[in-house]
Amino acid sequence: MTEKAVFDITQLPASFKKFLEDNDIDPAVYTVADLPRYIRTNTHVPLSRRPTLQDLKDQFETEQVIPVPGLQDFFSVQLGDKRISDISAYKEHAIFGIDLSSAIAVQALELQPDDQVLDLCCAPGAKLCMIANLLGKEGLGTATGVDLAAHRLATCRSLLKKYKVGEKVRLFEADGTTFSVLPPQRLGNRVICATDNEKKRQKTTVVKPFWASRLLRFDDQSRSGIGYDKVLVDAECTHDGSIAHILKVILNLTSIGVKVCSILLLFTM
Repeated sequence: MTEKAVFDITQLPASFKKFLEDNDIDPAVYTVADLPRYIRTNTHVPLSRRPTLQDLKDQFETEQVIPVPGLQDFFSVQLGDKRISDISAYKEHAIFGIDLSSAIAVQALELQPDDQVLDLCCAPGAKLCMIANLLGKEGLGTATGVDLAAHRLATCRSLLKKYKVGEKVRLFEADGTTFSVLPPQRLGNRVICATDNEKKRQKTTVVKPFWASRLLRFDDQSRSGIGYDKVLVDAECTHDGSIAHILKVILNLTSIGVKVCSILLLFTM
């Protein structure tokens, strides 16, 4: 077995060390050799088709499938030679991968079934899938996802369709700093909130969604005066996946004898 390269944290550039210190990040996170992967049960799947903990252990062929405290239906997995995409629960869309820190951000919203949720920087879509799971199917809650890049929103749309969790979701290609579309007024034939008729007549511009479910596709965006109940801004590169990415770059460069300081400096620029 090839010995893994070890990253020497003393070689971090001064600018990067200052960034970590300013943001209260322990540099030791970059010495982790084996990060677990995280998965969530897709609770839109009927209960009879959801994998149990033992099912997951059997499919991953390891006992290192551990429920994460405080996050229901959420597990850490030390994959070994297996990939998440190898197991039947994934192929049957009964689980999906999501970073732990992203899941914690969603959990912090304390979502209720009737909440109107705005997810800025929503792509690639795992957080939206979890939001949809937590809103459930019965309430009037909806999720509105916003992202700048159309190709990333396309990935988001694909995930929502793949896991069949998008019936109460709509997506907009927009700049989150200027996005002004209010929550939908109706969910299919159910009224979320009555609209002030006078303000409704003043509405002149309708922003076309990048994609919307059948239940939200024809919302006339006439709801006025009431904003979103919960807003999530969990921008890209704020998650544990970035550590895995940096580690991969560091170890690959170290293995061929290239100094890593210059590449780490790029992450601070």
